[in-house]
Amino acid sequence: MVPVYYWLPALGCMGMGFMFLNVSAVAEQFRSLFSLNYAGLGVFLSAPFWAHTLVQVPAGLVVDRLGTLRTLALSALLCAAGGFVPLLLPHNMVLAVCMRMLIGLATGLLFLSMVSAVKTLCPPAFMSRAQGLQGAAFSLGTMVPFIVLPYFGESGWAAAYILGGLMSVALLASLLCPPLAPLRRETRTEPTSAGNVLRVLGQVARNRRLWFIGCCHGFSFGTITALGNWLSVMLADSASSGAVAGSSNAEAWALPTSLVLLAGTMARIAGGELGRALPKQKLLVALVLGIGLFYLLLALAGSTWMLLACAFALAVCCGGTYASVFTLTIEAAGASHTATGIGFMSMLANCVNVGLILLLGVVREYLGGFAPALALSSVCVLLLLLWGRSINWKCREE
Repeated sequence: MVPVYYWLPALGCMGMGFMFLNVSAVAEQFRSLFSLNYAGLGVFLSAPFWAHTLVQVPAGLVVDRLGTLRTLALSALLCAAGGFVPLLLPHNMVLAVCMRMLIGLATGLLFLSMVSAVKTLCPPAFMSRAQGLQGAAFSLGTMVPFIVLPYFGESGWAAAYILGGLMSVALLASLLCPPLAPLRRETRTEPTSAGNVLRVLGQVARNRRLWFIGCCHGFSFGTITALGNWLSVMLADSASSGAVAGSSNAEAWALPTSLVLLAGTMARIAGGELGRALPKQKLLVALVLGIGLFYLLLALAGSTWMLLACAFALAVCCGGTYASVFTLTIEAAGASHTATGIGFMSMLANCVNVGLILLLGVVREYLGGFAPALALSSVCVLLLLLWGRSINWKCREE
């Protein structure tokens, strides 16, 4: 029988990954539905990530004090609402944006409660593997829309909403399973006074290791989501020799995009195993260096197939960082502030993530291509690594 610390995070994170990119897989349908240009589409696609970013630290405090199981149930209910409610007024963009932001808030709670559940349920010897599988499930969820939704044709936008809602309902039903008893026995260990909250936030915000890890995660997780949002357009542009590609051309590259996301999925599993055998800090730095270099190669790619090959390599480097990121974050935050520390780190990561999605969309709309944005991203990654060399990883207060 598969242990609960494997299947529960896998179920939750797969649904979360699906809800992050279900709109992206049929983005051209939504662009037509709401009459958007590429810059407007970038804003619409980034809506859940703005909310996901802002809720990270509050979500960590909620998980630490409300409890993992209650937070899981609340987040599943909100995700289901975000999936089903837009169907009531499908042409209302305000409602669509609000529900996408609700999904961003809900997935912020869901993600941190899943990390907390793994910490509570998983034996330490299998922690890195569990985190790798959790990350792989998220990546698999981001890939599924690109495989499944094209089969629904012009109704793909509606299927995107419905399938996301159904996955949330399945997660909610799974919370009734007996193996979750340790989560039901959780108790609060700290008072919830404003002074205590500010003290915890101050400790977390002064931790330079969390800042570095968060930015690294932003350029790994953020790159995966940016590829999911924009890679099909990049490939269509390249295939049409730099001309603006039609919507059908972009959708024709959905399968290669899903394969790139699959590479990131498998890399997360491999990264979880490597994290058990290699120093996690050195592994993280090496993979982030690869991200910076492959961003540059992606910007310089002269053909569609070279671009696709660089995207594969970039996704592998991004996926491999996942387990190391969260193991190092748990170590840096300390046992008593795990969820808050992870929330702060994830907030930083999502700021980078949102920035990447918007940067690529705006540059594509107004400069006619993605290369300048990719080159700038490469420079930012390399500067981050230079700053990271000043951090003393052996000092707990660093």
